[in-house]
Amino acid sequence: MSVLDDDLSADETLTESGDGIWPASKPEPPGEPRDLRSLYEEERARAEAAEARCEELRWAEVAARSEAGVWKWRFKSCRRRLSEAAEEAKELRRAVKDTPSLQAEVVRLRKLLWEATGPGEDDRAASLREEVARLREALAASEARKAAAGRRAGAERSLEHAGAIRSLRAENKRLGKELGQWRKAVGEFHGKLDREKERAESIRETARKLSNENLRLHREVRFLRDAEARALSLSDAVFWLRHALEGSRAGQKKLTARIAGLRAAGATLSKLPFDEAAHLRTALRRSRRHKATIRSLSRENASLRRAVKGSRDRIETLQAQLARLRSTGAVLSKRLYGRKSEQQDKPRSERKRGQQPGAPGHGHTQRPGLKERPETLAPPPEACVCARCGQAYAPNGVETSTLVEIEVKAHKRVISRPRLRRTCGCESSPMEVSAPPAPRLFANTLYGISVWACFLFERYACFRTLNGVAAWMSERGLAISPGTLGSSRKLFGPLFDPLYKAILARQNTTALRHADETSWRVQEFGGEDRSSRAWLWTSVSTDAVYFHIDRSRSAEAALKLFAEARRRTIVVCDRYSAYKRLARLGANRMILAFCWSHARRDFIEAAAGQKRLTQWCEGWIERIAGIFRLNEARLEHYDPGRKRQTAAFRKATRELKKAVDGLFAHAEAELAALPDRAREGKALRSLMNHREGLCVFVDEPQVPLTNNTAERILRGPAIGRGLSFGSDSEGGARFTATMYSVIGTLSMNGIDVLRWLEAWLEACANNRRRPPEDLSPWLPWTMSEERRRELATPP
Repeated sequence: MSVLDDDLSADETLTESGDGIWPASKPEPPGEPRDLRSLYEEERARAEAAEARCEELRWAEVAARSEAGVWKWRFKSCRRRLSEAAEEAKELRRAVKDTPSLQAEVVRLRKLLWEATGPGEDDRAASLREEVARLREALAASEARKAAAGRRAGAERSLEHAGAIRSLRAENKRLGKELGQWRKAVGEFHGKLDREKERAESIRETARKLSNENLRLHREVRFLRDAEARALSLSDAVFWLRHALEGSRAGQKKLTARIAGLRAAGATLSKLPFDEAAHLRTALRRSRRHKATIRSLSRENASLRRAVKGSRDRIETLQAQLARLRSTGAVLSKRLYGRKSEQQDKPRSERKRGQQPGAPGHGHTQRPGLKERPETLAPPPEACVCARCGQAYAPNGVETSTLVEIEVKAHKRVISRPRLRRTCGCESSPMEVSAPPAPRLFANTLYGISVWACFLFERYACFRTLNGVAAWMSERGLAISPGTLGSSRKLFGPLFDPLYKAILARQNTTALRHADETSWRVQEFGGEDRSSRAWLWTSVSTDAVYFHIDRSRSAEAALKLFAEARRRTIVVCDRYSAYKRLARLGANRMILAFCWSHARRDFIEAAAGQKRLTQWCEGWIERIAGIFRLNEARLEHYDPGRKRQTAAFRKATRELKKAVDGLFAHAEAELAALPDRAREGKALRSLMNHREGLCVFVDEPQVPLTNNTAERILRGPAIGRGLSFGSDSEGGARFTATMYSVIGTLSMNGIDVLRWLEAWLEACANNRRRPPEDLSPWLPWTMSEERRRELATPP
């Protein structure tokens, strides 16, 4: 109920003489400040006392009216009897006016009349009139008081109605805003769906183009094969022509020698016999024609050779382009429709799934922390006696079994705080004492700490949407609006900021960190010609998780996570250029350790869609798997607490280093033997360029070979991003990063998140809605072992 300050500052006190209707207001102690809440409670108590007194007077009025009705009926009855006696007396006077013998009867009648209208009856009538008048005055006073109480209650109801109208208007405005947000979210979803459709259509179009290109290349290859066959047939013709040319040349030589002999003998062509001269002329013409044919065929053969050479170059170019397109199509198809795991297919085991016959079982899981609620299930009474003779059954022990049940139901806490009033005259003691009120996290709210802790747990630990959390609570009896939950973000932010900063400060003291990033959508960033895409950066150490949302994916955004990192910090990451630039900006302050899984993926993508590279890819996968196996065998002998490791560890390290050097030597030899445009050259060049970062784990055994730790941490937020489409505002995105950091850190250290949230929020409520100054009992790396056991996740 709303109460105005004017109502609390009124000077009038409603009192009544005598026993009183309302108790008089208490004077304020001098020098003490006015407590509006206590004044409100005092006035409320007085109003309730007045209402109770009004109800009592109303019932007293009903009783008085009833008694007045009885006396009125008796008064009317007496008046009626008096009228009847008067009429009878008049008749008797007329009848015995002249009859003296009837005087005795007249005396008797007068006596009766005196008894009916004696002075006592007049006194009772007068007293009755006075009582009726007094009751009327009391009734008028009661009506006046009731009207005053009604006016006061009406004023309070009008204030309540005004407050309700304001709250309904605010709720209507909020629902309108939420409807707009939902419409915007639906628009974003339809836009995303359209983009996915366009992406699928572009992939289909790319597949159609690849198919058409494949058909065109096949046609061109067939044409070139026909041209090559034609060139081979022409080569055969040229061979026979050359053979004929050589024969004609030999005949020409013989003819020339003969002509030379004849000329030496002094003979001329004209002097030769006719047949021989004609034969020589015919042979000369034939040889000239052969020479011309040979020259033309030689020119055609040269042009065909050039065409065949150009076609072969064209075939090689088209085959390389076709292989590249096939690989691209295979990679895109795998990303869209293939499985996400890159594990190789292993031979199927003959062992059946599940527990093997004869193997010892582990039994039921023991849960000693669950509270027990005893129940007794007795048989019905008719079953407790013999159905034949009726004799009762005797007790024969108890059969006990256990069922684990769970019950989650919202309830109201109706808190009563008895007040005690001082009975002595000591001014130094307070006038009234009562228990302190139950702690509330936020003022003017009906929701307790467990409600807010459950909301934070379901929203950021279980990755539910706001509507999902509201629906989940409604199913358990607590109807709450998603807007109410969403608007609490501004109130929660200051409570968790110190923890957020403490987590980053903890990570800045560690020597090994993992880093990764993924996309995040912030609706507030989107606008005209602007993208709503942001980036969720993460940094993971051995006992802390830190998230940061930034609009940029540049090295400046990564610098916000690693600006105050200790010198020579090892950062395990992928080969994204922002991390390389970050290492340069830090002036060799950080050491980058690159992920071997990303290097392995290069070989898989290089061989995608290329059957000729399958064996090559499997060979490199096996070499990289050998590095993993050798490193696992080495870590079995590794003791982080020892300065000088064992001989077995040093031997395993030498074997590992030899295998790593052999792998890079093999890559260098393969790369030197490949042409510049070979498809497998890209993966080999990337492997050689990142050799320094890939070999950090050899000298630093605590460094893992992959960045799977950061990628697993990002898996949960990625699920939340897919369910809620990101964040609506920049402030909401920052609070999301804060809560992901706090909850991820607690989960990593085995802390029960829900129990920790309830304890933290209760501590903030007891600290005047501010976070505690001392954070050591709340951070996993500073809390005591006893408190850690108290907040640990139940087994």
